[in-house]
Amino acid sequence: MRILSFDELSDAQDRSRALVNMAAFGNVYDRARVETYRRRLRCFSEYVGVFAVQRDEVLGQVFVLRLPYEFPDGSSQISAIATVGTRPDVGRTGVAEMLLRDAHRREQEAGLRYAALWTNRSWGAHHLYEKVGYRDIYSPPWVVRFPPARRAPKPPVRFATAADLDGIERLHRRLAQERLGHRVRPTGWLRVDAQLGYVDPSTDLLVRWDGGDLVGYAHLDRTGRRVICGELLATTTKVKRELVAGVGWVAHPLPWAFQHTLVADDLSMFRGHACVNGRVGWYVMMGCNLSRAWTVREAEDEFGTRDSRFICLAGDRF
Repeated sequence: MRILSFDELSDAQDRSRALVNMAAFGNVYDRARVETYRRRLRCFSEYVGVFAVQRDEVLGQVFVLRLPYEFPDGSSQISAIATVGTRPDVGRTGVAEMLLRDAHRREQEAGLRYAALWTNRSWGAHHLYEKVGYRDIYSPPWVVRFPPARRAPKPPVRFATAADLDGIERLHRRLAQERLGHRVRPTGWLRVDAQLGYVDPSTDLLVRWDGGDLVGYAHLDRTGRRVICGELLATTTKVKRELVAGVGWVAHPLPWAFQHTLVADDLSMFRGHACVNGRVGWYVMMGCNLSRAWTVREAEDEFGTRDSRFICLAGDRF
């Protein structure tokens, strides 16, 4: 079995990789999308990822991004490990562990100190990640709201248009600049997501304008059964409440939920008989020190995830 980088994959090998991605994540992360992120956002490592290949077929994959992160002791890049997956017929045979260790070696040689990834505590992969050095450092808090019998009046918010996207990016940059964690995103991230179909401004983004100023936005994850808002930023508490109400207005008569920093910053915003909240969920961010083993508390302290300044929103998951 060989380990190849993204650029070393032949077209046939890359097509076989689609099975790995489809089996693990239910979609095909095709080469054109990878190249768009690589060219426009410059967020991948120089080798993009590592892939286990046997007899010209890809059996497993690990993509590696490099993202800015604000630690309590200063700014640095982290190795963001993404889309770890193996073909179903080689699951639990050591392929994923081999790829992770190879990626860790490459990242250490490139001078990076920390890696992070997202997973679910209930998945078997969680144990693998602990084995290779990862520790749970953050799980988003939740609030679930059940719809009232009558739809509330529409608050002063509207769905976004393409013309709002740059303003949303600027607002995020402004409101996140004093925080720890994922406070910096690549320039153009929202336009690229819209271009690739990961976000539709007309159905997924709510904005609040005050005169000529954009003062808040909310990003919605919508299905026919529920609405989840994991990213909401606003300049004032009043605007936050208007956007929270806007999420409910859009969702009605479905249940809706909020998670991440909005909930952690001000749980009092969601008090009421129709709300239930949870401190953590099953989904978790894990952190790894690439040079040594560490405890959960040491990992949390290094990444600053218990600090009140920590920010993590839906768009920060990789």
